[in-house]
Amino acid sequence: MMKVAVLMLLAPAAAGCASAQAKSPADRPNLEVPAPPPRVIESRAVHEAPPLEPVPDLPPASPSVPRPRPASPVRESKPEPKPEAPAVEVPLPVTVAVPPPVPQLRTPDTVDGAEAERQIKEVIDSARRTLGLIDYRPLNSQRRAQYDSAKLLITEAEDALKSQNYVLARGLAEKADRIAKELQVR
Repeated sequence: MMKVAVLMLLAPAAAGCASAQAKSPADRPNLEVPAPPPRVIESRAVHEAPPLEPVPDLPPASPSVPRPRPASPVRESKPEPKPEAPAVEVPLPVTVAVPPPVPQLRTPDTVDGAEAERQIKEVIDSARRTLGLIDYRPLNSQRRAQYDSAKLLITEAEDALKSQNYVLARGLAEKADRIAKELQVR
């Protein structure tokens, strides 16, 4: 019975395969490839290098002046008479011109040290005056923390100003001034 069931299942599949046929490719004309062009190889004549020209005579080398040697340590022994040597001219020491110091590079909006210090001190004074106008006692804990932060920033700005770090000092002073003005407004 099993064989019959298997044959029944395979019969339609076998019938479908039997009717299928492969299609033959369409006849197309063959491509005609043209012949390669003829190759012509030309032989080149080997050129000889031009004859070398003689180099003109070099100027004579200047005689080098011997450097004076440092005196050797004095040994105590029998002094031997030395014949007098001809006087040798010692060249004068050469002076080297020292270039002037290079000025510090600055951007166009950067001011010199004295001017920057004056401007930063003005900002610090402004922040101090603003903080002086604020009564510390009625402030809540958050505003007291901001007040203390502004005082600390002023101190740090003064320290940076003493070490001539003008960029840091300006930033700290401006931040302290901003905090002081915000506390005053509230």
